Amino acid sequence: MDKEEQKLLELLKQKPNKGLEQIMKKYMGICYSIIKNRLADFSQQEIEECVSDVFVDIFDGREHISLEKGSLKTYICVIARRKAAQKYKKLIQKQSLPLTEEFPITKNEYEQIENRSVLLQCIKELGEPDSHIFIMKYYLGYSTKMIAEKFDLKQNTVDKKVQRGLEKLKKALQGGVFYE
Repeated sequence: MDKEEQKLLELLKQKPNKGLEQIMKKYMGICYSIIKNRLADFSQQEIEECVSDVFVDIFDGREHISLEKGSLKTYICVIARRKAAQKYKKLIQKQSLPLTEEFPITKNEYEQIENRSVLLQCIKELGEPDSHIFIMKYYLGYSTKMIAEKFDLKQNTVDKKVQRGLEKLKKALQGGVFYE
């Protein structure tokens, strides 16, 4: 568990406004990057609104954030991806449909969401630093070189960890929703 993240989380819970300010200083860039990537076809205002929504969710859910489930950075990245996907869907529907018409989530979309949740849980079970490496590589799109520099590892070590992690994930997921 990262001591700096633990301090940030404690500050967020004890002094919410100050804690949120510090979290925003530290993670605004990566949050913005994730959302801008997903909402590149939309206005700057929509992107900024989505970024704000992420930090509102963090503020509102501060009592439920647990670093035992993963890092604060990963938590923020997951929320940013979800918010961006929701905003994207909303903006696409707004462009092509009357405002009064709504679509419920389809069975296929629900299954995709459930599958992602199961996969993310299995990735977390890989342990550190492997789970962070997977998230950086497959969720955030970092190159092997960037990951190696971040963790002070050789590139072939990162590749080996990814290869072994994929084997572990395959074993963990066999017989589950991914192998029907």
